[in-house]
Amino acid sequence: YVYKRCKQSKEANHILVITSLEKSDDELYEFCCKERIPVFRGDLDNVLKRYLDASISQNLDIICRVCGDSPFVDVEAIDQMFLEFSNSSLEYITTVNVLNGFISEVFTLDLLQRIYNMKLTKEDKEHVTKYIRDNKNNFKIRELDLNLRDENLKKFTLTIDYPIDLEIAQNIVSKLDDFKFNSKDVMAILSKIKEVK
Repeated sequence: YVYKRCKQSKEANHILVITSLEKSDDELYEFCCKERIPVFRGDLDNVLKRYLDASISQNLDIICRVCGDSPFVDVEAIDQMFLEFSNSSLEYITTVNVLNGFISEVFTLDLLQRIYNMKLTKEDKEHVTKYIRDNKNNFKIRELDLNLRDENLKKFTLTIDYPIDLEIAQNIVSKLDDFKFNSKDVMAILSKIKEVK
């Protein structure tokens, strides 16, 4: 689903599922192969290295990162970030002031290579861009304020971590027009859901 959402982007020209070499990810890998979805496998714990290796293997200079647990990622924001990147000297841009699940980020391969060679914590390696966000003043970054945070909706999470999250996501998807929707469409549906079970 996340792959098909990302395919709605007008600016992303190569979409790749990046997963680990762990046996628990074999099913995802096999699904991607069966569906002819480009997939790359790498280190389980060092996700930064996995992203770096995947980006190098695909000759990517600019990378957009979307987490696989975020089916409602804001594709319009992805396009906006790519456009801003192409007209600037930015190294990193991310969405802010959004509900959890709309977040994405764009960064350069050069930046990924530079931080990979720094002294990093286990958390920095696991969370790919944590070091960048924790050291904002050392990089050319921008935070794209989408103004998509509604206090009345903060009880909802739009990432799929628990069975209740999947139920809510399925409820939302049943009311959407295929994969061609935006964050405001999702928020309008959420506003009609009375409570989180």
